Amino acid sequence: MRMMKSFLRSVVWWPKLDSGVEIFIRSCRECTLVAAPNAPEPMLRKALPSGPWEDIAIDFLGPLPNGQHLLVAVDCYSRYLEVCEIGCTDSAETIICMLEMFSRYGVPSKIKTDNGPQFASEEFGDFCVDYNIQLVHTIPYWPQMNGQVERQNRSILKRLQIAQELGKDWRKELREYLLVYHATNHSTTGEAPSKLMLGRRIKTRLPQVPGYVDDEAVRDFDGLQKEKGREYADKRRRAEFSDIREGDRVFIKRMMKSHKLEANFSSEEFVVMKKTGSDVVVRSQLSGKEFRRNDTHLKKIPSGHIDSQHTTLQSEHTFRDDPVRDPEQNDQQLASNAGPDRISQEEPVPDSGNVQQQDEPARSKRACNQPSRFRDYVPH
Repeated sequence: MRMMKSFLRSVVWWPKLDSGVEIFIRSCRECTLVAAPNAPEPMLRKALPSGPWEDIAIDFLGPLPNGQHLLVAVDCYSRYLEVCEIGCTDSAETIICMLEMFSRYGVPSKIKTDNGPQFASEEFGDFCVDYNIQLVHTIPYWPQMNGQVERQNRSILKRLQIAQELGKDWRKELREYLLVYHATNHSTTGEAPSKLMLGRRIKTRLPQVPGYVDDEAVRDFDGLQKEKGREYADKRRRAEFSDIREGDRVFIKRMMKSHKLEANFSSEEFVVMKKTGSDVVVRSQLSGKEFRRNDTHLKKIPSGHIDSQHTTLQSEHTFRDDPVRDPEQNDQQLASNAGPDRISQEEPVPDSGNVQQQDEPARSKRACNQPSRFRDYVPH
């Protein structure tokens, strides 16, 4: 857009040139397909659950050197961690690990997972129904929605990588890490995960001072830290609210490209069926299938887009609001009024409210005095 304006200003001019270029660029369908994704929407912070082990988030970490995986569960209230080693990540083995956790802490009310096959299977869904658990799936290709467990996976992975590099037993190092983690004050809640989860701070090799849990102070501190994190993240990501609404036609971002020349967005058109915050459900106009995406992965199709084969910029948008000149009569008027005292085509045309009458001179109305050397002459 900036290059086109600079190029046109160097050779031509017409009224509302800048707005005409902007309309032309924003209406280009092909430019939309290769454009960068939209900025993410501002973050939404959720309130702390009413108690421990009511709302948990789970995810797999792996594979490890011998093909194992770790099923990581995070309590959203206390940030308490549970890690279960698993050899196969199918639904049956996942359910066994979940029952092992339930036997220690009880059955949660809500479980948040990604869209992995073991979590999206009918078997795991029936398991949650049997235990009266609300199963929440994150938006596909949007792991930030399950950020708590994803962040814990990153911390656990660092410890495992250090153990592997030093030739230590990663299982022993993992348990020592969890012991220290559960006894350390969390940066968001301000309390140790074991204190919020079990009602006491667990004992480690270091001496400790007994205390009590102030739940109100925990909630205030948690809300304050979340708000600080939200403001920092929104500013860093340049977050802004999306203008996509229900009924809009959109393109979907390609998550995996087969070669470099593929556009960022697929040319297939979709219609927005439902939008809840940044969670959008779209339907294909070709196959009728519905997909769930974050609005960052969508690009709104320009309304009344301009065909790339007709690249003329002198459209109705250019002269629509300018009653002084008519695009069809402009050349004839300039040809008939051509002369040394006429303005060039590249000079700006006055607005309609300042148009002079035909009987008024084109010059300014300042007073004109006769030169003193002509005082002795009588004009004819």
